Amino acid sequence: MHIKLPHMPYRFDSPEGRMEITVRGAPSPVPGEASQQFAAAATFLQSGPLALKRIPLQARGDTYHAVMQALVEGFKVTPASHDASSVEFRVLTALINGNGVVDLDS
Repeated sequence: MHIKLPHMPYRFDSPEGRMEITVRGAPSPVPGEASQQFAAAATFLQSGPLALKRIPLQARGDTYHAVMQALVEGFKVTPASHDASSVEFRVLTALINGNGVVDLDS
């Protein structure tokens, strides 16, 4: 599914708690892809056991601005690539159903 966010920064509620989409330096290269310096992820805003966990998104780029632009112009989200009982699945599903998020596939 391809979606775009209505604005950045973007915050949304998931079953796991309040989340925000952030862009940071990419932690490591993705096998089979050209090296990307920046990557987007959903991060938890509340304290607790998941506070440092990041749910990676497929919006990546060579610059911070390129990733921010991809987030508001369109990027791919695949909740089905995760187990239905996982935190990643629940967070990504909440993201695609978030307030103002546009499904570009429909």
